[in-house]
Amino acid sequence: MKVLVTGGTGFVGAHTVVALRAAGHEPRLLVRRPERLATTLGAIGVDIESLDIVGGDMTDRAAVRRAVTGADAVIHAAAVVAALDRKHASGSVETNVRGTQAVIESALEAGCRSIVHVSSVAAVFSPRYEVIHADLPPVVDAANPYTRSKALAERWVRERQAAGDPVVIVYPGGVIGPPIGEVFGDAAEGFASMLRTGFLPLHDGGIGAIDARDLAQVLIAAMRPGLDGRRFMAGGDLISLNEIADIIRRLTGRRFPVLGVPGSVFRGFGHVLDAVRTVVPFESVYTAEAMSLLTQPRLTDDTAVHAELGVGYRDPAESIEASIRGMYAYGILTAKQVGRLAASS
Repeated sequence: MKVLVTGGTGFVGAHTVVALRAAGHEPRLLVRRPERLATTLGAIGVDIESLDIVGGDMTDRAAVRRAVTGADAVIHAAAVVAALDRKHASGSVETNVRGTQAVIESALEAGCRSIVHVSSVAAVFSPRYEVIHADLPPVVDAANPYTRSKALAERWVRERQAAGDPVVIVYPGGVIGPPIGEVFGDAAEGFASMLRTGFLPLHDGGIGAIDARDLAQVLIAAMRPGLDGRRFMAGGDLISLNEIADIIRRLTGRRFPVLGVPGSVFRGFGHVLDAVRTVVPFESVYTAEAMSLLTQPRLTDDTAVHAELGVGYRDPAESIEASIRGMYAYGILTAKQVGRLAASS
């Protein structure tokens, strides 16, 4: 099939492009910055000259219409990471919602048989639920602009599903695994922070993680006929922080102790930093949303991914190792920080 992929130079989108080609499909990429192809897909050996590229932004209706012309299916993985400062937050939220509307409406007008919207566990996550599943309501009042943008887009996509349009929604958790060139994925920042400090400050928490290669298979399987209107939770495996520490010790040979700072301290710290970033923007893995997800983790119900889509998940230790090796190879982490992995990389 001819499959349009938005966000094809991002972590999830690029892995999806690789998987589509391996499965015999013909991916077409809507790319806002074509120069990034050389440092992402090109860096892992993909012949970028052979790729079907349409230049343009997801909010540019004319570019999107060109991109969906002749496509059989669409995988919409593009999203702007919404800024936290007041000046830009509302604009980035609007961009994600308008971009989703432009891609899906254009795909419907073009007669695409299958449209897969990549949402996020964060769009429906609340610690008051014991298990996070695909029928929970979108958290449209979320404080974090990125989460709010995903939830608002989610609400609109569900309206399209209710109207009978051929749209499938997939909810990834924390996406980990090997980098695509210079793109490592957001979860990799957490691993890098752990390895730089040499310890985990708390043990009461965990992450829901799915390998990007497995998620790509989920997205491809979600294009199958007969799945119109379905929603699939793909949160991955819930790995406790103690288990992550064990994996890092085993991989690196480092001592890597786990301390006992309460999770409430980190949630409070995340709220404080969020407030500061509304005035003085800066990058940090310590956001209120991230700390809630980390310190109040919940299982996700991925039953349908396994039973209906037929996709299994690889051992999280394999994915964590691939992520750490990739960061070392690109100089994000030092030989001292990755320990014995440096000798075998």
